[in-house]
Amino acid sequence: MRVELLLGIVCAATACARFPPPNETLANSMASIRGAEEAGAAQVPKAALSLQLAREQLDKAKALLKDGENELAHSMALRATNDAELANALAREEKARAEAKKAQREVDAVAGDSK
Repeated sequence: MRVELLLGIVCAATACARFPPPNETLANSMASIRGAEEAGAAQVPKAALSLQLAREQLDKAKALLKDGENELAHSMALRATNDAELANALAREEKARAEAKKAQREVDAVAGDSK
């Protein structure tokens, strides 16, 4: 009787402790990937790798979710979000560097004209 009661408690606790589907985490990952794509990450070599990793991790998270591995899916989706955000930052950095170089060339041209 004790063993059955103990097993019942363990089973009930396990059922209650199930990790919920990480739907919001997956949605955040997809949004982060879209943001990186819109920032032009695919055209920046440093950013393109992070973007590709994010896409692969999102695919893996979806597969884990489908298999009922909600906690692992959540973790993988978080990794995807982080890599997508890195790709976005790298793409924006590259754009800022290019704009700074352009501005410097314009300043140099104006300074050269005034001599």
